[in-house]
Amino acid sequence: MLSTAGLLALVGAVPALGQAPPVSVPAEPLNIVVLGDSLGEGVWSSLYWRFYSTREVKVINAAKAATGFNRTPYEEQLGLAGGQTAQLAVMMTGANDAQNAWPLQEGGAIGVFGTPGWAPLYRRRMDRFFDAAEARGTTVIWIGMPVMRDPGFERRMAVVRAAQREACAARGVTYLDLMPASVDETGAYTHIKKDDKGRIRAFRGDDGVHLTIYGSEWVAEIVLFTLLEQKPAWMDAARERLFRAALG
Repeated sequence: MLSTAGLLALVGAVPALGQAPPVSVPAEPLNIVVLGDSLGEGVWSSLYWRFYSTREVKVINAAKAATGFNRTPYEEQLGLAGGQTAQLAVMMTGANDAQNAWPLQEGGAIGVFGTPGWAPLYRRRMDRFFDAAEARGTTVIWIGMPVMRDPGFERRMAVVRAAQREACAARGVTYLDLMPASVDETGAYTHIKKDDKGRIRAFRGDDGVHLTIYGSEWVAEIVLFTLLEQKPAWMDAARERLFRAALG
């Protein structure tokens, strides 16, 4: 994987990486729910295996292929079994969103993609999710879409990416920008990256859209390093130790 400095340079954050002292485990498990489309599923898998050996962190998969904020009510997936609450929601979606957005109320106007009405409706759908997360006291980390290989698809993704970034900024939600990591030194799409040992690794899938296993692992590291830097209210000393252990 990339070095710590290399990872965090891409999200503009540099956490304190001093060794955490031994502490007791948290009294209650930390619930992390991962939402989104098929790209989100890859990030869930990477986070799940990093915490597989501990009972103190549960990583729950609520991501599903072929979903998107243009029509999927993701806020309904914040409620966990047994009335539990997720302290953290990790969202990665957008690959299916370059199409019409459904109205929030029955009978409302559809937001036609490519028209001025699309982005405001899309952002309102995001706001509904943020409202639900805020009401539950759930921290949200939003992972932006990487650059796409097909130029036409990338032009459409740029519209989606801008709407997501603006909505996150308006609500103070952390937005992790993957664009710098998904282009080469000329700014063109690239499917490979060098890891911290200098090896060339495939970062993107053959379709030019999805992430490889390595790519999802790389994104999961960015998420964990960002949380260690930000230290949300639920990040006590015991949980910090677990997150550092998950980074290896």
